[in-house]
Amino acid sequence: MRISTNMIYQKGVAAIQQQTSGLLNTQQQVSTGRRILTPADDPIASARALELGQSKAVNSQFALNIGYADDNMKLLEGKLMGVGDILHYTRERAVQAGNSTLSTADLESLATDIKSQFEAMFALANSKDGQGDYIFSGYKAGTQPFSGNLSGVSYDGDQGGRTIQVSASRFMPISLPGSDVFDKTRIIDDSAIGLYPAAANKGSESPTVSLADATAVRQATRYQIAFSQPDPAIAGTYTIERWGQDGNAVPWTADELAALPAGFSWPADGSSVSYTPDPLDPASYQVTLDGLNIDLPADPVPDPIDAPQEVRQVKDEVTDGDRFEIYVASTNMLDNLAMFAVALEKPGASRNTGAVAFALDNLDAAQENVLRVRAQIGSQMVETEQLANLGSDLNIQYAEAISRLEDVDYAEAISRLTQQQTYLQAAQQSFMRVTGLSLFNYLN
Repeated sequence: MRISTNMIYQKGVAAIQQQTSGLLNTQQQVSTGRRILTPADDPIASARALELGQSKAVNSQFALNIGYADDNMKLLEGKLMGVGDILHYTRERAVQAGNSTLSTADLESLATDIKSQFEAMFALANSKDGQGDYIFSGYKAGTQPFSGNLSGVSYDGDQGGRTIQVSASRFMPISLPGSDVFDKTRIIDDSAIGLYPAAANKGSESPTVSLADATAVRQATRYQIAFSQPDPAIAGTYTIERWGQDGNAVPWTADELAALPAGFSWPADGSSVSYTPDPLDPASYQVTLDGLNIDLPADPVPDPIDAPQEVRQVKDEVTDGDRFEIYVASTNMLDNLAMFAVALEKPGASRNTGAVAFALDNLDAAQENVLRVRAQIGSQMVETEQLANLGSDLNIQYAEAISRLEDVDYAEAISRLTQQQTYLQAAQQSFMRVTGLSLFNYLN
């Protein structure tokens, strides 16, 4: 074939450009440390590295989420620890209040202290996080979860729990509905109802009380029962008053009075109700009031009627002037705390005996509930630590896999770079020699 001068130049330039391109590609690999500069260098490895890079980025985001979740768990744990401290302190004050030598002024001082603990607990229940969201309001992060005062507390949040994704299949709760912590501290059953006699009672027995209808029970309520029987030979009358958790009387409404069983009577203002059992009808000593079954002591005529109580063959089960107090707890620990403070300040028939027994029972129930919730938070904190360690290990594995696919072999790359430099120099030198050939060089 015929070789033209133009062809020689074109071929020579193309060879130099090809060698220069290869040299530049190797030089970029050496300078960046990456074997794959474009997907065309290794399509399969490039696709795999992209997939691993995306997985690594997702894992890194999970690591951030785990950090956020752990921070929230620690915040929750701190608040719950504060709640537990208040309950523990209040229980110590309750034990102190059981000292029979305390004066009325002493009990009022303790009541003031308990009210301060109520305010501290109320503030904890309405705590916010660093972003200004309420911790214990469920999904309603912008709504204050608890409202009210010593007269009554209500929960305005919902039952949801905010979550954050910490792994491909795990959404971890980072908040708690306040109802689970403060508003469901006990079940309203027979154990939530206590009856306490006055210390000065002379009768041999007391009424018993049990749950009849949980939906009809008035929570956080005290009932004052007074027995009047001027003549032991005539059936006595029980007078019942109803007090709210703030210590104020709660009169019966017209509808409530109309629903009372036969045998009850009341004054025009409904401030109390009175009941006189029929001594000839044992069933009349069992009455239902506000969802409570109250079994009154059967009170036969004492024998002998004019003898002192201690020497009678048939004793007075209740005597004129005997008094009793019924405490009905609330599911809400804040209400129970307020009720205890008011009971010390405004004692009922059982004085501080009933208040202390009520407080110890409900403070223990509240503490048990807080410990249960703290155990849940603690297990989640352990889980976040495990997930963080697992995520760290995965990051290392992803980095190693990507490195195997993308990182350049420096020994091979530098050797190839040296070889390509030689080839380029040879191409340049040969081009100079070939382009220097011309017949005109031989003309004189």
